[in-house]
Amino acid sequence: MDAIKTVSNDSIPHAQLPENIVPQRYRIDMRMDPDAEGFSGTVEIDVEVKDATSKIWLHGKEMTVPVAEAKIGDKIIPLTFTELPNEDAPSGIAYLSSDEVLPAGKVTLRMEYSTPYNQALNSAYQVKRDGEGYIVTQFEPLGAREAFPSFDEPKYKVPFTLSITAPKDDFVYSNTPEVTTNETVDADTGQIWVKHQFAQTRPLPTYLIAFGAGPYDVVEAADIPPNSIRNTPLELRGIGARGQGGNFDYALENTNGILTALEEYFGSPYPYEKLDLIAAPDYAFGAMENPGAIVYREYLLLLDDNAPLSQKRAYARVHSHELAHQWFGNLVTPVWWEDIWLNEAFATWMGNKGIDLWQPDGGFDNVTLNASLGAMNIDSLSTTRKVREPLERSENVMDQFDGITYRKGGGVLSMFESYVGEEKFRDGVRLHMKRYADDVATGDDFFQSIADGSGNPDVVAAMKSFVDQPGVPLVKGALSCDMNRTRLTLSQSRYAPLGSKTEQGQSWQIPVCAKFGYGNATHKQCTLMKDRSATIISDKEGCADFVTLNENGAGYYRFTMDSAAWDNVLLNLDQLNTREVLTVQDSLIAAYRAGEVDSDVVLKGMVAFAKHPEYEVAQGSGALLGFMEDELDADEALAKLTRDMYADRYQANLGKDTVEANLYLPALASNLIERGQDATLRANFAKQGAAYLGLDGAADKTAIASNMLSTALRATMRERGADALEPLLEMVKNGSSFEKGAAIGALGKTTDPAIGDRLRSLALTDTETMTGRQALSLLSVMMGNETQSAQTWEWLKANFEPFVTGRVPDVRKGGLPGLVRGYCSLAERDEVKDFFDANAELIPGYERSLKQVVESIELCAALKQAKGDELTAALEAR
Repeated sequence: MDAIKTVSNDSIPHAQLPENIVPQRYRIDMRMDPDAEGFSGTVEIDVEVKDATSKIWLHGKEMTVPVAEAKIGDKIIPLTFTELPNEDAPSGIAYLSSDEVLPAGKVTLRMEYSTPYNQALNSAYQVKRDGEGYIVTQFEPLGAREAFPSFDEPKYKVPFTLSITAPKDDFVYSNTPEVTTNETVDADTGQIWVKHQFAQTRPLPTYLIAFGAGPYDVVEAADIPPNSIRNTPLELRGIGARGQGGNFDYALENTNGILTALEEYFGSPYPYEKLDLIAAPDYAFGAMENPGAIVYREYLLLLDDNAPLSQKRAYARVHSHELAHQWFGNLVTPVWWEDIWLNEAFATWMGNKGIDLWQPDGGFDNVTLNASLGAMNIDSLSTTRKVREPLERSENVMDQFDGITYRKGGGVLSMFESYVGEEKFRDGVRLHMKRYADDVATGDDFFQSIADGSGNPDVVAAMKSFVDQPGVPLVKGALSCDMNRTRLTLSQSRYAPLGSKTEQGQSWQIPVCAKFGYGNATHKQCTLMKDRSATIISDKEGCADFVTLNENGAGYYRFTMDSAAWDNVLLNLDQLNTREVLTVQDSLIAAYRAGEVDSDVVLKGMVAFAKHPEYEVAQGSGALLGFMEDELDADEALAKLTRDMYADRYQANLGKDTVEANLYLPALASNLIERGQDATLRANFAKQGAAYLGLDGAADKTAIASNMLSTALRATMRERGADALEPLLEMVKNGSSFEKGAAIGALGKTTDPAIGDRLRSLALTDTETMTGRQALSLLSVMMGNETQSAQTWEWLKANFEPFVTGRVPDVRKGGLPGLVRGYCSLAERDEVKDFFDANAELIPGYERSLKQVVESIELCAALKQAKGDELTAALEAR
């Protein structure tokens, strides 16, 4: 007889687990009381053992596992569960060991366990509201391992069967419909418990499992009716904390339109049996796409009759994003976290497309572009990362969930949709869904699906060039006119601002489309720029009056030209569509930050963009105002510039009910009050805010339009100080979902040192008034408030450990260096770096966040040194 082959499992798997054990199916039975300190359960996992072993690596954190065993047919083999200490494996790694070798083949692992509820908005976590407990789950990326022992990796996508026993008065939900309930009575206490059995799921990874329990309000909406794609009705519910059921109407009523638009794009029906929209009483993210049980921040789902347009648009954008995930991310799942970018980038791009299809006149067509232009500021750093970044330690997994993933990724997808054509790109997406339904796929699989579906094989290498290397391409164009034809000579490099440590040498395969202007006519011409240089010779006769290098804003790159070419395109902005003007604006500001444009030119450009008829362009015109306010000694000149840019537009929008007035008026008012030093305007807003709060009589909720509430409350805090404090704290605790955020923003703008001291103390200790997420938001606002920044930084250093361990959500700890992103001197850089490095154990996964903060400070200092005096002089010369 041959000897049994066994495998060695001695080294700790800090990223992916060894592939010797492959889970096939989970059965999880839990017992939970939302008012208790924790819960217990039994998990059975059917696995395939590839090679005989006596040690099985898996995931478990904060687990007590008194019983563990392996079942092989009728035989039971005792196992020992060992959880590694936090210092060895902070992400939660454990193993099962046996005195007897487990043979290759089918094995069922069974574990009885108990675990405390997480108190930091991660895993199966507990929220207390009005003295009542609620259980919510957030398993992406590493939370499932705290809720049940598991093989907690995306590639292990298998069916789950869940049952949850909870007190009778609590509502319980999970991913799938409930199929049976069974009441039992506790013989000792007489308490009635109900076991809720849920239907088996389609194949899912652990991070998409969801459940909850508590005194939830449940709103049974009308079923979403069948349509041209889906033949059956779809059950739709809203689930929220007690007393919130009446605020679900808007979210539920508009789900059908968004979902139908997505079903028509994918050409296949929503993949799951039901759709629950869950407004979590507290939540660390915006939303989470759990199949059949999508969880949201209350702000995004609970919209009362006074909800501003900005809140409704935020609902639509995020809701469409999460619904798009039901196909891309849920039906088709990544193999490992390095490809989570594709989940989130696709849902960002598709979610924005979905709401544009739902409301073509809603002004959503530039959302993806604006987001990708914002991502370029992160991508301009030498410390930026690849879109598809290898993950070697699970502790750093949150690095995968940043603006590079969502916003750059979405911009890259939009570029290649434009390159291959909208219908052909859609054909590739549909092909991908068919190939990998209920399965896992890599980014390379997706690229091939797009190539095959579109019939364009060039797309594979081109897309890889954008996701497998960091940075923003810079396309430089040199114009000439020979033999009555315009010649555009292109070269590419990596964009680098002043002070950057970025090294050159990269190249991309860039779909470059130029727009040539001839009188009142324009002409588009494109090339796939595979090398460092390329040439476009216009097909149209004549010498072009102007050229812009990013037709329709489709490309993820910045561009630059010589001064004459810049002047010509700025003189012809009326010949460009909004998307093109947005890219001109971004590239001009970027050229200034790289030292290639003089200060007087960029100031002229800022004023011109502020006057542009499209408000989205005007919104971006103040890109340098924060730098001017914080770093230049030119307050009066900056105030005059601000009034010149925005005062007329503010007056023109007063009293109007347009998209621009609803969305842009608050920013106009804020700029005029804060940077424009308009004391009269601030006093007027403070008076309205005081009336809203009831500072001088009965509260009048009609005193200020909802879209202006944040502006008014901030002005009130500045003007009325102590009078406004208690009403604002009450609003933080008991206001509507929109009022809570406005109140936090107002409190953080206080100029009173004593109030600042009290607010910082409340952020640390008062769990009744504000949640941990709200406390973190408050400190972030105070760090950006010049009258509170220094004191807040000193307080944070003195109270860092209790604040981090007691108030910061688990998934936000690694990003805490971002609180001090606004600094601009090398001395501050050194202090920031030393402090966070010294506290590394409290904030696992902080390294990239700190590197980017340090670099941002260095770049700010370099810009100030190179351009500060020149910019001050240009401001004062106006």
